[in-house]
Amino acid sequence: MVRFAMRWRPARSVAMVAALAIGCGDPAARVRLVALGGPACRPMSANQVRVTSYGPSGEHTVALGLDEVVAIGSFAADTEQIGVEVLIGGGEIGAEGKSAPLAFGALADGAAIPVLMAPPDGFCELPAMTEARAQPVVAPAGDGALVVGGMGPSGPLSTAEYYDPTTASFVPVDVPPGLADPQGFTGTALATLPDGRVALIGGPQRVFVVFDPRVRRFVTDPTVIGPWAFHAAIATGDQEVLVAGGCMTAPPCAGPPQMPRAVRYELPHLTAPELSAMLPPALRIGARLFDLGEQGDGRRHWLLAGGTGTAGGAARFALDDPAAEVVPGGHAQTAALDGGAVLSVFGDDAAPPPGDGSASVFAPDAAAARTIAGAPARQGVRLIALEDGRVVGFGGAAMEVVTYDPTRDAWSSRRAMSSDQTGVLTAPSLVRLTDGTVLVVGGAVSARAWLYRPSLVGPASGSVTVVPVSDTGRGVLTASDPQTVTRVAGQLPAWLLTTPADAAMARALVGGPRIATGSVSAFARVLSGGVALIAQQTAPGHALVAELAPGSPPRLVRLAGGDAHELCAGTDAVAFDPATPVTLRLAVTARDARLSIGEREVLACSIAAGERGAWGIASLGAGARLAVDSVTVAR
Repeated sequence: MVRFAMRWRPARSVAMVAALAIGCGDPAARVRLVALGGPACRPMSANQVRVTSYGPSGEHTVALGLDEVVAIGSFAADTEQIGVEVLIGGGEIGAEGKSAPLAFGALADGAAIPVLMAPPDGFCELPAMTEARAQPVVAPAGDGALVVGGMGPSGPLSTAEYYDPTTASFVPVDVPPGLADPQGFTGTALATLPDGRVALIGGPQRVFVVFDPRVRRFVTDPTVIGPWAFHAAIATGDQEVLVAGGCMTAPPCAGPPQMPRAVRYELPHLTAPELSAMLPPALRIGARLFDLGEQGDGRRHWLLAGGTGTAGGAARFALDDPAAEVVPGGHAQTAALDGGAVLSVFGDDAAPPPGDGSASVFAPDAAAARTIAGAPARQGVRLIALEDGRVVGFGGAAMEVVTYDPTRDAWSSRRAMSSDQTGVLTAPSLVRLTDGTVLVVGGAVSARAWLYRPSLVGPASGSVTVVPVSDTGRGVLTASDPQTVTRVAGQLPAWLLTTPADAAMARALVGGPRIATGSVSAFARVLSGGVALIAQQTAPGHALVAELAPGSPPRLVRLAGGDAHELCAGTDAVAFDPATPVTLRLAVTARDARLSIGEREVLACSIAAGERGAWGIASLGAGARLAVDSVTVAR
């Protein structure tokens, strides 16, 4: 158990002080919560501070007066993140922030825990970058971000810098000798490796080199790999990067694609890359690669989508496929959605004003992108997925934040809720950091930079409830395939999931928590067919599923390797009345799983520990229909 003391001092840069002791007899180790951000990011009219610890045992919140020092005995040593909310008049939140993921019980004496404070759904302007640059290439690097190249006042840049979240500032990064080029890093791609390092691939230098945020420098010698430009790159493992799309020269990138195939580079063998799937003959400039995860066939799939050049289609493939599958119906800007789907929206920035807001979703295994509600017509917008399941876009002449909510299949557009504003941005560079904030840079030839603070809901959240028919709830429920959802308006609104005739389930996942143990509870009406509760989903083909099919005993199965492995089953057949809502609950510990209908436990068995993943609900069986009133995921 941790003993914890805190004081909020709004007039000082170090806003919080904490002391903790691990174990009953251990000496106290002192740590500090350091609130970062300028005056506009930390309200001076605060009247209360709330501090929340997030961990396997759930959320624990303590409210403090401004000058109060309180010993808190409920913050566990296994705390994974710490959130801070500053309350102003009327009980509103004037600023909030969250630490990066941490091992709270292992912190050294004197350690500082930085928390960037900003108005909710607002910007906090950061100290300037080390150089003015437009449209640099950016990628997560540890808890911070690597910023490379871009267009400077005098032309393309061959420089780099690192955003340091511990000080909320930028520091220059030395670029290896020989990589300076008149075209800078134009057309270069970055790929973040699982350990936080970042691979820089291609561009005018035609090299592969690795940056390590722990030492804040490039740590490998540049290796010449060939002419890649404006391509997509993504890590496929600890020591491997997948590259696809783009062209042979940068700029003007007017020729054919660099390679007809996707290519895999292993870090120990960069000069001997391995060819992957054959891609369709199309020019894709600035597309993105998405990891769709393990699918129903047991193989991990990838999607190359978005960008400009050949309009519309995407390419979906497994690494050992002879050829990629063409999936038509996409648009220029893309972002990941929960459940293995990919959002696609907006047209080419070069199209005539006001632009195109057409939107679609690439659903797992769907033969074509599903058309969804259109976004406001914009040009120069760039998208990024948030931890809570929403997607936001920045840029365009309207100077508004564009938000997509998949629960309601609805777009909103409004000014950020902060005194700090970005002004007009054109194609800014975005990266989501490990504390859930979004770094925004490079929307003009400028050194200005901002952090955007969305909801604190994220992977470590203790409890999230979604009421999908509510217009005011902040929870997000994302269907893997938007075509499986019907939204009924009127006096008796409904959110209906329907399983396609050729599918086993239609799933919807709750945004935020990514946990291995906990519970998912749902209040729903089973209109036809059955219902399933989903736990530990890391991909469509990898999840723990509690199945309740009418006329059969309930059973618990683990989807993995292309098969459904039954772990255990109940004894009594289940039945549902379409007119009567039921409460369902699946609770999973590191040792067992228990399934209940109302107050009645219908299944219990021992299971092996699982992986952290998403949790949710599904209609079960071909043609099954399920009216979802609410879903709660809790640790």
